Order: sequence, then C-alpha cells, then structure tokens
Amino acid sequence: MPIFSHKFSGLFLGKRKAKPQPLVIEDELGTFTMKNPETDKYFSGEIDLLGGKVDIMLEPDGTETGTAQKALQHFHSFVPNAADWDARIKQSAADEFAEKDGTIETWGSCESDSEGETISKEAFMRRIAMNFICFYSDGSIFFDYNLDDMFTDHGLGVNADISGSIESCALWG
Repeated sequence: MPIFSHKFSGLFLGKRKAKPQPLVIEDELGTFTMKNPETDKYFSGEIDLLGGKVDIMLEPDGTETGTAQKALQHFHSFVPNAADWDARIKQSAADEFAEKDGTIETWGSCESDSEGETISKEAFMRRIAMNFICFYSDGSIFFDYNLDDMFTDHGLGVNADISGSIESCALWG
C-alpha cells in the first residue's frame, strides 16, 4: 500500500511557477539576452569583431536587472578602438610571458600531449585571439583570450578599465 493515498495526493499538486521570460536588449551593435533573469548574472550576445566571433557579456545596472545601459555605453566606446585594445593586450601578454631573450616558452597542448616550444613574441601575438569580453557598469572590462593550446587548456585573462588602462594580464582556467 502506498504511503499516500490518491485522496491526499492532490495536496502536493499546485500551480507551477511561471517560467521567467528572457530579457532582451536590441542594439545597433547586437542583440544581448538574459535567458533567465532569476539565475543569470549577465546579458550575453555574440558579435563579429576583428575578423572573428566574440562573445559579449553586459552587467546589468545595479539592482535593475532589466537594463545594462552603463555597460552598453562602455561597449559602445570600446568598439571604435577595438583594434588598438587588441594590439595593446597582445603586446602586454607577450611582454608578460617573454623571457629575457624575448622568447616565450609554451607548455604544449594537453589534448595532443605535445611538448612545449619556444616561440617569438610576434608568433605568440599572431596565435592568440579574443574569445569573450565582459563589460561592467563601473567601467571595468574583463577580456578572455584563446591561447591556441600553447598553455594546455588555460586562457589569458585580462582586467582593464574603459579609460584604457590594462590592470592585469595572467593565465587562468
């Protein structure tokens, strides 16, 4: 005999909570969506930038999860200068990882069990590419760069400010 009879099973059936509707920002630079406003922390979208696809995340404005105007403004000021940002970040990363002789010792790929190699700063800068960028309402920016398996499965994380300063550049992941 079941623990609960059919007579009482109706007590456990209730109205389901309505699924939250996605929030969408339509902008000339792209469409950014927060699929589940109850759990997601950012609006996200994908754009063509510098010859590749880059994921963009926008932090909502304060407690108003329905808007991301401040982050969107920072994104708008970034786009015309994207090539300059990219060049400066690549140079900063190359300088950070270079030995005194100007070469960079890679670790190799964990998927192919390949050994690392020594490459020039220029070769390093040609191999890395923007993966995603997160714009925050306070003007800070986080860049993630794909490192082409040069450092196993790590990425390059760069913290910057919309004023143009690069604050940190390090492996992550």
